Amino acid sequence: MRSCIMTRAPLDWNDLRLAVALADRRTLTAAARSLAINQSTASRRLASLEESLGVTLFLRGPKGYVATAAGERLLARVRALAEQLENVERTIAMDDSEPRGLVRLAVTEITATQLLESSLSALAEAHPALTVELVVGYTLADISRGQADIAVRLVAPETADLRRSKLGTQRYGLYASESYLARRGAPRSREDLSGFDVLVGSGDLARSAETQWLGEQRRGGRVALFASSVRILARACGAGMGLAALSSNTASTEPTLLRVFELPEIPARDVWLVAHRDTRKVARVRAVWDAIARDLKARLDPG
Repeated sequence: MRSCIMTRAPLDWNDLRLAVALADRRTLTAAARSLAINQSTASRRLASLEESLGVTLFLRGPKGYVATAAGERLLARVRALAEQLENVERTIAMDDSEPRGLVRLAVTEITATQLLESSLSALAEAHPALTVELVVGYTLADISRGQADIAVRLVAPETADLRRSKLGTQRYGLYASESYLARRGAPRSREDLSGFDVLVGSGDLARSAETQWLGEQRRGGRVALFASSVRILARACGAGMGLAALSSNTASTEPTLLRVFELPEIPARDVWLVAHRDTRKVARVRAVWDAIARDLKARLDPG
């Protein structure tokens, strides 16, 4: 009498990496991009992994893919392995060859705009085999988990696996365009904005120090615009719509802006360039790091 033994195919590490990327990025498109594969391949890998394990690992909801209980159990075991493999790949990738491949750069919208107008275009021309992916937003990208290779941050990292370099300092002020000041004049003090038009941050920007300060001082002022984008606030201010509380770095993107008052009530903030201590030595990352450092240091107050 012969017995029949069912054997399960060994798990594919690429499928496991897809699960980690999907948990971090919530969409197949973003997860696929982070692994340098197409979306159909990512979908196939997810299906293969769930079939191999015989469970559903993710459910698709209005905010993207969310791990099930089984998925959370898998991720709890796989993340540590993924970080170890990242370390191995970083070590192997260290060379002094021509910069080539993908570098993910996490920046705010304003910084992305500045870099696109200067250093990134020059970088693309100098290194045609190099590709930069801009991860634009205000949420801190987790460099240790591969969400970005380089980040520009207003908070210095404390973990030992990250290297940081101070680029400079950004200070804050109340700004208006030349045309607005010629038409309406300037407020006499920081505490009296009554009778003036103000431009106010909304959404995530509602929690920023600039928006909080403006909210305290704008009594009697007319809100001409709410916007959830710093870039839009700066453009509106430059177009003469009203007064805006902006960082010096943001204000520098609009040549018509003049600083009406400094805002010492808002503490100046240091700007940091951050990367993993190992990938910082990789040729493609080093090329992007050096270009950004030169660009932003020239724009920021040396502090």
